[in-house]
Amino acid sequence: MPEFTADDYEYMSRALRLAEKGLYTTDPNPRVGCVIVRDDWIVGEGWHERAGEPHAEIMALAAAGEQARGATVYVTLEPCAHHGRTPPCAEALVAAGVGRVIAAMVDPNPQVAGKGLGRLQEAGIPAEHGLLEAQARALNPGFVKRMET
Repeated sequence: MPEFTADDYEYMSRALRLAEKGLYTTDPNPRVGCVIVRDDWIVGEGWHERAGEPHAEIMALAAAGEQARGATVYVTLEPCAHHGRTPPCAEALVAAGVGRVIAAMVDPNPQVAGKGLGRLQEAGIPAEHGLLEAQARALNPGFVKRMET
């Protein structure tokens, strides 16, 4: 299990609060929040606002712009790695040149399920998970149940 710092907990807590904003608007997709931090400053953040619209990571990358390069990304759910109604977030993070990704939990969706973190690691980006996982799972009980049964 990776070792997380107090700052890691603080930024992931912020991402969880952002994810809460997606209540009632993201179904059937999960609620997801994302915070991008560079040199101890939040340079971008976002949440998945509506099903079919850009995911949290894309919103945060748009806000961060060039400052995303080398930054740490805190996201409440593993970045997607497949083409659905939106392109894969893992590829967008690689293209942005982020320095590290911490996901609260692995995506239980069989289309993702470790592939997003794997894609980041293949690109040389350290990618960890498990920070505030219980809280992230609690945000999306219906999604988690559908994916795990």
